[in-house]
Amino acid sequence: MLNSMSFEKLIDGGFGHSGSTLAHSMAVFKGFVYVGTSSPSTKSPEDRARILRFNPSDETWETIWESPIFKMDERIKARSTWLSTGGGGGRRRQEAEAEKMGRDFGLRSMAVFQGKSDKEPCLYVGTMSIWGGTILRSEDGISFESVAAPGLGDDTVMSFRALTVLGDRIFVAPVGTITEDRIDRNLAPSALIFVSDDPASGNWKEANIPDFGDDANEGVFSMSAAHGYVYAGTGSPKRGFQLWRTDAQGDAPFTWEKVLTDGAFRFNHSLSTGAMAEFGSDLYAGSGIPGFGVDIDNDVGPSAAELIRVRADKSWDLIMGEPRFTPDGLKVPFSAMGPGFDNPYNSVIWAMTVHEGTLYAGTHNWEPNAWAMARGSKEIKGGYELWASADGDSWTKVMDQGGGNSMGCGVRTLLSTPDGLFVGTLNHTKLIKFQAKLRGNPDIIGDEPTGFDVWRAR
Repeated sequence: MLNSMSFEKLIDGGFGHSGSTLAHSMAVFKGFVYVGTSSPSTKSPEDRARILRFNPSDETWETIWESPIFKMDERIKARSTWLSTGGGGGRRRQEAEAEKMGRDFGLRSMAVFQGKSDKEPCLYVGTMSIWGGTILRSEDGISFESVAAPGLGDDTVMSFRALTVLGDRIFVAPVGTITEDRIDRNLAPSALIFVSDDPASGNWKEANIPDFGDDANEGVFSMSAAHGYVYAGTGSPKRGFQLWRTDAQGDAPFTWEKVLTDGAFRFNHSLSTGAMAEFGSDLYAGSGIPGFGVDIDNDVGPSAAELIRVRADKSWDLIMGEPRFTPDGLKVPFSAMGPGFDNPYNSVIWAMTVHEGTLYAGTHNWEPNAWAMARGSKEIKGGYELWASADGDSWTKVMDQGGGNSMGCGVRTLLSTPDGLFVGTLNHTKLIKFQAKLRGNPDIIGDEPTGFDVWRAR
């Protein structure tokens, strides 16, 4: 198992672009490590998505791709005004002065897959865009082209995430809604999953019936392949997440079966799944409420993350979280840890992966935001945490306090590679400064770094 001394920082400050606050996606392709960046508060053409490439043989980074810049018409300009500082919804800022913008302001997922038209495995990337998210494809890791219509036919779909491979098919989930009147960074127009065995041809089909037949579901938040199934975790401010799975036999839409409901009977205090991973023979699913652990619109929270373990027979354990009686009996946390790994500011488990026989889980932590909004507070605290387990039951903290920079509020990506474990982060310096200013504390934050970090441990 890695420890805090194992980590070295490879990138800080967003690789020279302070608006790039998220290392949002990662993949290993042709021996290189690829990182997709995002600028969720896009204000100019400079805040466009980029793909970085790391060469392990000579320890060098390069920017391999930048989103093309498009001129905005009045309809797209109206959409751009909703990319305000902060999370979903938010307050509307003044009309943007920019006439042009990067087509994509973020890259939310990556996967390596070989479809029917691919001569060899290709790199596929799901984008975030005010024109409607799309899917990029690259054969060589240098040239990228869009192989999907904006939003796969609905250009109010802001992005695509959770690219997941099972056998000879690849699955993807629409996420977020953007129109001339509103933005929601998480909830999609419908809880849908698309599937393809030939994404290069743009041939995608709906893999499930809308919302899995339950209009309480307002988006698919995460997916993972495990023991021969694709698992999909939804978000529901009304009821809490649901967990569904399919073996993808036959033609789409497939038959799905419900594995968990009502936020694993914690209801909307586990509003959505944040990340999932197969470890051993089981699926591990992290849940919580995105952002600051509160859903203001639906008066839910505050709440912190939980971790659930699901077996192939659909039985489940509570690994970390709130003890409770359920229809499946009394559930107490195997780790003996309460929600958020005993930290109420860990609102979501945001990334998970297995590296060298150990399961790693990274959190989103909003304590620095709370600090900025507290008048008179002098000492900044908090920042993301990274936890590790060799057996799924006992957990050890291997990184905290944002890796020494409390403005680092989230572990957004984790990638296991032959060259080590890569960690991509979220930096919230600009948002925290804005929150401090609103509370009359404009000078409590100095020249803290902005832009994401990338770490490696080996």
